[in-house]
Order: sequence, then structure tokens, then C-alpha cells
Amino acid sequence: MGHAWGTRLRRGGRRIRLGLGGGLALTLLGLPGTVGADAPAAGETALDRFFRGTIVGLEGSKVRIRYDFSNPEQMKDWVEGVPWNIVKNPGDGAGISEGRLNVRGNAGAHHVGEWEGDLLVTCKLIPDGTKDMGSYVSSPDQANDYISYTIAEYYFHGWDHEGSGGDTGMMKFGKQFSAVQNGGFTGFRYLAFRRPPADPTPGKAVLWSFGRKGEKLTLGYDDMKLESVEPGIRLKVMRAGFYSIQSSISVDDVVIEGTLAPRYLAARKIALRTERPIVAEVAAGIDPAVQTLITAYGLAKESASKLVQVVGDPSRAEGDRAAAAAALKAGPRKALPAIIDLLYSPDPKIRASGLEIVKAMTGKTYGYDPRAGEKARGGAVAKLNEDIKIHPELLQGNGG
Repeated sequence: MGHAWGTRLRRGGRRIRLGLGGGLALTLLGLPGTVGADAPAAGETALDRFFRGTIVGLEGSKVRIRYDFSNPEQMKDWVEGVPWNIVKNPGDGAGISEGRLNVRGNAGAHHVGEWEGDLLVTCKLIPDGTKDMGSYVSSPDQANDYISYTIAEYYFHGWDHEGSGGDTGMMKFGKQFSAVQNGGFTGFRYLAFRRPPADPTPGKAVLWSFGRKGEKLTLGYDDMKLESVEPGIRLKVMRAGFYSIQSSISVDDVVIEGTLAPRYLAARKIALRTERPIVAEVAAGIDPAVQTLITAYGLAKESASKLVQVVGDPSRAEGDRAAAAAALKAGPRKALPAIIDLLYSPDPKIRASGLEIVKAMTGKTYGYDPRAGEKARGGAVAKLNEDIKIHPELLQGNGG
């Protein structure tokens, strides 16, 4: 479907017209989709028959659905589109490949579910570019109101002030923010923005989360957490999706948690129940291979050195490394000699993780400072090794 480029925005008192001129047409994304399953005799469809993802939680009306994108059928739960008008070039789009949901170019995809109240989406996000990529929350009822959660946002900032942007954060859009209420103008508000500790690296996964909790919008980028009060007219019914603009991303291990809108359940005759036992939830955003490793370690079927390798690999996602570190902290203490390797890492962040594990196991730091020079760090490690030699009981029992 082609439409003339005529969306206009106003930021503050300044009118901004979005357009490429020359009568160019654009593809209007975000067309509604349908999904369904054979209904049981009672006329209602269980959650795990309706959705192609895995139901990993059901507490009253709160539902958790996980997508590992191992099956192309899961794409039926995702509708291609974004809530803003933008030219979609040949080759742009969203789809599943290599076990991930991929979004390429000027494109996006939102989950078919409609949610009310609090909503949290967590995932492992792999940037293929370096800017203008992330996620969004829109509404089927408030077509002009939506929220963007963006890594290195430049595109929308550029409407307001050419050459600005670059930080990661949230924006809310809507006609309510335009200084001109007639003529198709949409305005926006900058919410929380910050430069992350490290700029995105193509191919390096990050732990990404977004949504709303109470009165506040939330965003998580590895260890960086942002929040902001939702301005203007509050979104009542929400859809959650991912997008890129002249960029591309892949997402995996997506977990959506919230309350499905009652009208959505009624219209599609979905029952808040499952036909099969609920699968134990894999930690949100954690690589399934790492989760399997952690489980095997807890059963004494895998060595600590494998988890130490995960913690000590700077190319891994923060969520994977944190989960492996937590498993090592829990013990057993006989893993302590393997953990000492982390204290020799050239990466101060990895050295800090190693110290946290040692402290959880022994209750001591031995004067080790991950930011200190090599000689000082070596002296502290020598004290730790001497303590283990004199007190072998340090290697007995569990951690902290």
C-alpha cells in the first residue's frame, strides 16, 4: 500500500515536516495481522495453542511468553510494521533466520498480543549496525501515540536539530505534543537519555529490556537502567515490537510478560490456561547454551572452568556473564582455584567479577583491587593462594 509522504511533526514551537519530496511514495507498515489455532470443543483456545511461543509463566491474569525463534512458525506471532511512516526499501523487512528474529533496514515487527497495565519485554539483542535501532510500544487504539526505546538515537533527533543525537533512551510521540492540533502534525517529547558505558558493537549481544512499570517507562541496556514518567495521554492497550532505521538488529530469547487485555482475550476466545504443563523458564535474555551449562554445573555434571570461560569472555552478553558468575558464587567452593584465573584478566570489569565471586565464597577480598596495578594485584592473589594452602577447608562447602 503506497501513501504520499505527508507526516509532519512539531517539536516545541517549531514545525517539522517529514518528507523526502518529489512525490515519493512510502510503504505504510503496521497492518493488522491475525493468528489463531484450532479451538477445543468448549469454544476457547488455550494460551499454548494460540501463541507459537512457549508459555513459561501464568500467574492469575499475568502471562509470560518466550520466543527462541527456533521454529519459523513463531513468526506467525509477529506482525511486520512500525508505528511511524517511513520508506521501506527493497530488502527491508523482518523475519526469522538462524534462530533469531531479524529486522533489516527501515522495518520492524510487533507481537500480536495486546496488553494492559505493566509490560516488560526482555531479550538478547544483537546489533548489526551502530545507531537507530531498538524497540517500541504502540497502541491499536491510539494510532498517533507510541514510545521508542532506541540505541544511539539520531534519526528523530535530526528532525528537531540536524546533527544532534547519539545517546540511548526513550521518546514519546503523539499529536498531543504538537503545538499545532490541525494538519496532521505529530509532536514528541525527549524522555530519559544517556550515553551507555560502551557504544554498540556490531555482532556483540547486549541484554535489552523495555516496557512500563506503574507510572514509569523503563529501559535496560546491560547494566544501564533508565526510567521516566510517561507524559501525556497514557497508553491504555499496548503492543510491543522491535525496529531499525537504516540499520539492522537481531533478537533472541524474547520474553514478554504482562496482562493480556480482556477484550483481546474475549475477541479471540483465548482462555487463561494451558493444555500442557508450563515449561520451566529459562532466564530471560540468557543464551540457552549458557543456561544448559549452568544447570549441568548445578548437578555436578560440568566443571567450573566452563563457567569461568563464560565470565571471562568479553565478547559475550552481559546477561550471560552475570548468570554464569551467579552460578559460581553459589558454589561449590572447590571451584575457587579456577575462579582465580579471572583475577588475572586484562579486562578490569572481568577482574571485578572475579573479585565478587571470591568475596562471595570466602568473605574476603585479600586487598585485591581490580583497578590497581599488576604488581599490587599479584600480591593480593598470592595472599589468596597462601590462605587456600594453609586453610584447605576454604574449598569445602558452598559459596555465598
